[in-house]
Amino acid sequence: MPANLTKEKLEKLGYSVDLLESDDGAIKPYDFKTPKRFTKDNVRLLTGVCECFAKTFATRLATIFRSSHVHADLVGIKERSFGEYLPDAEQRILMALIETKIKEGNEYYTNHVAVSFPNDFAFWVINSLLGGDDKAGDPERNFTELELQFFSGFVTANVVPVIEASWASYIDVIANCVDVSLNPAANRVISADATVLDAELLVDISGVAVAVSFCMPFILVEKIISNLGNRFLGAEDSDKIKQKRSLMLENIKESEVTVSVELGRVTLELGDILSMKPGDVMTMDSFTDSAVTIVVNDKGWFVGELGTFNGKRAVKILELL
Repeated sequence: MPANLTKEKLEKLGYSVDLLESDDGAIKPYDFKTPKRFTKDNVRLLTGVCECFAKTFATRLATIFRSSHVHADLVGIKERSFGEYLPDAEQRILMALIETKIKEGNEYYTNHVAVSFPNDFAFWVINSLLGGDDKAGDPERNFTELELQFFSGFVTANVVPVIEASWASYIDVIANCVDVSLNPAANRVISADATVLDAELLVDISGVAVAVSFCMPFILVEKIISNLGNRFLGAEDSDKIKQKRSLMLENIKESEVTVSVELGRVTLELGDILSMKPGDVMTMDSFTDSAVTIVVNDKGWFVGELGTFNGKRAVKILELL
């Protein structure tokens, strides 16, 4: 009996060990009746696409909720059947079904993407956008029809444009939210035995973290992989690439960001801070004529010089960090 394949041998054969590992890290027995369709190189290419989506989605959420503390990170990508995907999501998620039309020549090919949101996150979004108290609500109760319609509008206005913008560099796609459902098992648009790619994002809004899952059918991902391969082979026209990048920037340039000016820094003991009172003075690590740092969403972008303009404090940009 030959020895089991090692992780290194599996990777040399072109398979992503991440797709063959179970949740406890052990290598699962390979099922030759249902062979994996994605190689390690495929997953590497798709990871970049999903990370692009995560960054664009985080920027969109930061604008909606007027918060500079929004992050969306790709946790992992798994290949599975849609039937395997459903039990993980059932009873605890709100699933949005997004129709995607891919243009090839003069024709459009229709597929669907399933996006799953935890119930408590959906309640929190609804309460926040309606001017509520920022509490998530009871994730076990059912949504009202009005709440489902409102959340469908949220997906249409904020998830659909992100899909179109983040995929614009790879495929020409038109997206549209066609359904928001509490019972994903009742979904019959995507076949239970269809091969899908499940990309999980960890979305953090002001310290509240939730998992958002994007389930993409193989036929859709295959189109993206094909165009990615052409792109890296230099088959795409450079002017077309510039046009698509310009489209992506156009979609996010109206997003609001927080800009602040950092005068200096000082390290103090907590006891000193607790004993401070009006009239006390803290000495910074910079001089009065030192340049200042202009911070955009908690990241330094420019070096500037303090001054005044029309009777108000102002800062002049000197250089890009």
